[in-house]
Amino acid sequence: MLAIPAANGIECYMISFRRGELIIEELRKFLKEKNIDAGVFTSGIGSFDICNLHAITSTGLPPVDKYYNLEGPVEVGSLGGSVAGGEPHIHVVVSDPPNDKVYVGHLEPGSRCCYRVEVGLIAFKGVKTTRVTDEKTGLIDIVEA
Repeated sequence: MLAIPAANGIECYMISFRRGELIIEELRKFLKEKNIDAGVFTSGIGSFDICNLHAITSTGLPPVDKYYNLEGPVEVGSLGGSVAGGEPHIHVVVSDPPNDKVYVGHLEPGSRCCYRVEVGLIAFKGVKTTRVTDEKTGLIDIVEA
């Protein structure tokens, strides 16, 4: 286990996306503009009209993912994640009401706000991190940079 303290304090944000905005792409811009390298997404709600995500399909190594591209009304039931190296990593639970299905996975670029998406972010001031991939296992970990 690795615990990275926010020794220099935190900054908190409520981020509200508007109709038509791309979630991952806008977050990348915001994180760069605010010079946020590390943090956590505490919560999120809203709706998408396009939702791209992937989920694991096995317990073997390296991990194998399945990708989903949902269009139409998609309701966000839960959203959380982290920021490492200035890059957002978000997990979502979403429902696809027209098809009566629920999906859980990692939010991908191209996911677009339908009516509103609201996200809480706690940014760790002065903390530098990165994600590294273990060549043997394919697993990705956060480490201090």
